[in-house]
Amino acid sequence: MRDTRRTGERGRTTDGGLPPVTRAARPMEYPACVLLAFDLDKTVVTNDHELPGAIADAIAAARAAGHVVTVLTGRPLVAARRFLELLEVDGMHAVNHGAIVRQREQVIRRRHITARDVDAILGAHTQDASLEFTCVVDDTLFVRDPEHERWTWAHAQGRALAPFRMGMGRDADKVVFHANGRSEELDRWVSARHPNVLRYLWGDGYLELVPQGGDKGTALAYIADRLGIPRSDVVAFGDGLNDVTMLRWAGHAVAVGPEAHADVLAEADEHIASPEERGVAAWLERNLLSV
Repeated sequence: MRDTRRTGERGRTTDGGLPPVTRAARPMEYPACVLLAFDLDKTVVTNDHELPGAIADAIAAARAAGHVVTVLTGRPLVAARRFLELLEVDGMHAVNHGAIVRQREQVIRRRHITARDVDAILGAHTQDASLEFTCVVDDTLFVRDPEHERWTWAHAQGRALAPFRMGMGRDADKVVFHANGRSEELDRWVSARHPNVLRYLWGDGYLELVPQGGDKGTALAYIADRLGIPRSDVVAFGDGLNDVTMLRWAGHAVAVGPEAHADVLAEADEHIASPEERGVAAWLERNLLSV
């Protein structure tokens, strides 16, 4: 948990049998309009990829009470759209880890990994057939072999796939290595040669690369500024490594679920229960919706 002196006055609480932390001596007071920034997976969406009705209802009630709701997700738009619609988020929100900020159906801010950097990063590895990768441009996945069985899931979801070609001149929203046990090695390689690229090293063997300024924290700062909402009135909820910059920037940071990354816990002011246990709904009801 982060030192609350960084944001001034706020204490730390916990829910749902999670590791104990110091509980605030009295309920916190929030302004009439809070910007609520939500990650999707494992924050408001369960491990079974469902949005619990209690969470959707509580978020809707917070919006009806005058608060502003945004979503910042690592998912591309095609995979996030269902949840954006269920949450009725058509104002500003971010996909692809914050690389793209959208408002309704318009892209209003975008950051890329340049085509030159894409070629430099992937060109060093295209001859290694044991190393799979994905170059994500909008909702299209550029891969080594679109017909390979590993992409059956993508075809089933109606995702667009195309063969990656060196020199195709496409800036990327992100690059993903399916590292086959070599993700740490690749992480060191990218860090040494491309320090301008942000890296997310996941425990399941994936390494995601996103553009500088294409992270959730930068996107959230942009959204808050456009809305005229001060940083102190922003509450962010997340669990994963890609949520760290968002939680660090927010005036109040809430870690979600028992699988929250250690770096998330280090930034958080509170730690609440998983979406399966309706953690976000309970937080909203306790802090913003109670009479």
